Amino acid sequence: MEEVREALRPGLPWTDLVCLAVTDSTNRVAMEMAENGAKHGTVVVADAQTAGRGRMGRRWVSPPGKNLYVSLLLRPPVPAVDAPRLALVAGVALADAVEAVGVPAALKWPNDLYCGGRKAAGILAEMASDADSVRHVVIGVGLNVNVEEDDFPPDLRGAATSLRICAGKVFRRVDVLARLLDAFGTRYAEFIGGGFASLRDGWDRRDFLRGRRVLLRRQGGEGWGTADGLDTVGALRFLPDGGPAVESVHSGEILDFRR
Repeated sequence: MEEVREALRPGLPWTDLVCLAVTDSTNRVAMEMAENGAKHGTVVVADAQTAGRGRMGRRWVSPPGKNLYVSLLLRPPVPAVDAPRLALVAGVALADAVEAVGVPAALKWPNDLYCGGRKAAGILAEMASDADSVRHVVIGVGLNVNVEEDDFPPDLRGAATSLRICAGKVFRRVDVLARLLDAFGTRYAEFIGGGFASLRDGWDRRDFLRGRRVLLRRQGGEGWGTADGLDTVGALRFLPDGGPAVESVHSGEILDFRR
């Protein structure tokens, strides 16, 4: 991990870097560390996960020696209602990092990074709070770096991708991690200073869904409509089929989309 420390710009919030050979989930480890008093800026990285998780409890395939599995422990000075936006902040920072190593990136609301029209990364944000105050937030990132097509389970082939597949070359994971921590430190400071609006442009120019017809699941059901970008607080602007006006959706999941 010394390589990572040396590659980072001064002034970033990262205090402790914890590197594990294998764990069940870096998010679980980071959440446990948070409850035991670990500092803001603690980073947990694993070479492999045995029970990596995505949103909605889905399994994240986490083989050893191939990808990036990292969780960031934050204690942000923001109201609890604003803390979920940190997943969007992580998305913009991840796109910054991936583009910094030479791979074009797109962002799919609320928590996926796409490369070449296929999913390359997922983000899982978990929070502990008291009333209106945030105790801590853990941001987990699973990024496919060096997996090849045959490394994916059959049901993911054609839908998932990696930096290696997109660029046709092998990447040093330590370099990608350093770029991610660098980018997140910058974007986090922007968010704390000016909210999601301050980095909205970074999302807008990479918006994978804008203008597409999407199948949205949210509280109250699911239905088709058109995605119209994000508003200044990070909510999805959604025009339901047959609906009279664009709605702001703060929490939901895109089940399908039309290419």
